[in-house]
Amino acid sequence: MAFNSNFSRRRFMVGTGAAVAAALSPIGPASVFTPTLASAANGRLIPAGKLGTIAYSQRDVPTRVGIAASRALGVAPTMGYLGGPDFPQDPTDLGPLVPLPGGWAELFEFLANCGFKQIEFAGYGQNAANPGGDAPNPAPGGVTTAQSRAAYLAYARTLRGFLDAYGLEAIGNHGFIPNTWYGPNSAGGTMAAQDYERLQTELEFAAILGTPFMGTGNDPTNSGNRNIEPWTVAGEKWEALNTISQQWGIHLYTHNHSPAYNFLQDGPMVTVTQDRVTGQPIAPTQVRGESGKRLMQHYLDVTDPALCVIEMDVYWAHVAQHQWRWRYDWEGNRVEDIFDPAAQVAKQPQRYQLFHAKDGDATGEAPGVGNGYNFIPFGDPRSDIDYTTFYQGVGAKGHYNANYEQDNAPGGNSDPGQSLRFSRISAAGMAALRG
Repeated sequence: MAFNSNFSRRRFMVGTGAAVAAALSPIGPASVFTPTLASAANGRLIPAGKLGTIAYSQRDVPTRVGIAASRALGVAPTMGYLGGPDFPQDPTDLGPLVPLPGGWAELFEFLANCGFKQIEFAGYGQNAANPGGDAPNPAPGGVTTAQSRAAYLAYARTLRGFLDAYGLEAIGNHGFIPNTWYGPNSAGGTMAAQDYERLQTELEFAAILGTPFMGTGNDPTNSGNRNIEPWTVAGEKWEALNTISQQWGIHLYTHNHSPAYNFLQDGPMVTVTQDRVTGQPIAPTQVRGESGKRLMQHYLDVTDPALCVIEMDVYWAHVAQHQWRWRYDWEGNRVEDIFDPAAQVAKQPQRYQLFHAKDGDATGEAPGVGNGYNFIPFGDPRSDIDYTTFYQGVGAKGHYNANYEQDNAPGGNSDPGQSLRFSRISAAGMAALRG
């Protein structure tokens, strides 16, 4: 597809000077993240073609005025640090102060040069001054019109042009999921007309991008309710939505944070006398018993494997392992039952099509207290999530689409280049994973 803007790779690279060109170059071999000779004999656990990132990690970049747009407007670009010749082996080597990429086209070029191949979107908007402009509203006032649909889909073709220009592929998006669907538990047993028109528009947008998946950053219920009933209803909803999306060849996926791997409340009311976390005596309390099934496992059990797939956030799955360690059985006993994220995936590998490859540094908190981890770049030496063992344990080697994510990657005004430096570190860390 033609590159649908006036942005020029040649003008970008020449106009920003040798310092930026060096900063955008692929990661060199001198890095703490490079595999040793012994490990290099093993195959990559994340194939090159499935090395991705969710643009939420670089969410500050599309929203700022980029280098080309700054030049066109006659304003100074945002300046920052992208790493010097010894980065990332020496993370303190920030390199020279250089103009920073902004907008989708410049971000895609940077990510491609880091080694990323797949892009998961977290929304499609960018600063309107950048090549391609901002994403039009597909449903002004909640109503999709012929005009709003046409403008939105034209923007999709622009984004596709940017992706193609740098050899990138769209793998998914955290975006619009309707609240109504065809089924007895939906309002009136049907889908609202406005939801249907918006969903069809979003699916056509995704089809133009060429992505096989479209989804959400939330769990299937988005309610935080651990009772079995809303999770059963969620299965009905997502099966109905996937029946629609499959007409476009697209699977709709759900996401997880740690609550989605808490224990399903699926038993009778029981009396408990021990604190769930500490085991200390408490006054007799009525709770609903738990069989030991996790919430997301119930969702898998009640949905069609051919329709409904999942994106596991590996970081939050390990937080769940730290947090949800004890349950109350159907007799009211406190039972230790530790979650194993890799074993969860290995039961049904084809249901888990995407991962958020998010790394964590252990906080030292006691089990059941806090999150247990802090966000860090993927492969950072402080990592306490054993990704090698995880990937070796999930089976179906090379199957999963891995998207680097780091919630705290943007450095704000004090360090506007941080999310891009962390992307360099993480691409190298993912590429170095062997087993």
